[in-house]
Amino acid sequence: MSEETDPRGIDVVIGAASGIGGALVQRWREDRQRPVLAVARPESIAQSSEREGVLTHTCDYSDEALESLAERLMSEGGGIARLVICNGVLQGEGYRPERALSQLNVDAMRRVFEVNTFLPMRVLAALSPTLKRSSAPRIAALSARVGSIGDNRLGGWYSYRASKSALNMMLKCAAQELKRLNPRAKLIAYHPGTVDTPLSKPFQSSVQESTLLSATRAAVALDRVLREAPVDGELSYLDWRGDTIPW
Repeated sequence: MSEETDPRGIDVVIGAASGIGGALVQRWREDRQRPVLAVARPESIAQSSEREGVLTHTCDYSDEALESLAERLMSEGGGIARLVICNGVLQGEGYRPERALSQLNVDAMRRVFEVNTFLPMRVLAALSPTLKRSSAPRIAALSARVGSIGDNRLGGWYSYRASKSALNMMLKCAAQELKRLNPRAKLIAYHPGTVDTPLSKPFQSSVQESTLLSATRAAVALDRVLREAPVDGELSYLDWRGDTIPW
């Protein structure tokens, strides 16, 4: 059965300047259950500027910056109640999702893995001492349905798919570790659906309007799934409806 989040502590959104991250910060601010810490890069932190109930922390995601974030959270004393890692990339300057083997490029693959796989795990590693001592932390990292090996029927998008599959495996390892360190912790690999954000904008033409989520609706769904997922010591791989995705 699901458990209520600890009324103490702090809610943390990593990548708070993203569409989903910003909407989640706003939702949690309006709930007024706990302080909300919005973490974003220095050049985008203005989009998550301090408001009532919202704290901000600039972070360029270097090892030094993550250490600074970890020290701040440790000094807060109440631990983490909810943690969501929203960082992700699909394409960028000079690279796009690959549709064929001939389009694979090592530099592009490295960039995608750095953000989609390594960064979430580096965040978890840096914050693990705080998560260990937190009462009942609920943690979600944004994965994707296309990271499912069992559900892959179309192929393509090599780097993006593989980066999310690799993230899922590393989150599985983290869940096993957290089960020993803090049995009341819950970790979720979360597929937010297709959300109307810059990341999905070039690919929305093939998405039915009824299944294209606004950032606000996506935040509501994420909040609900995070709240209702059972604390069972396992990694859950869930979509925005709360349905399990095959590995």
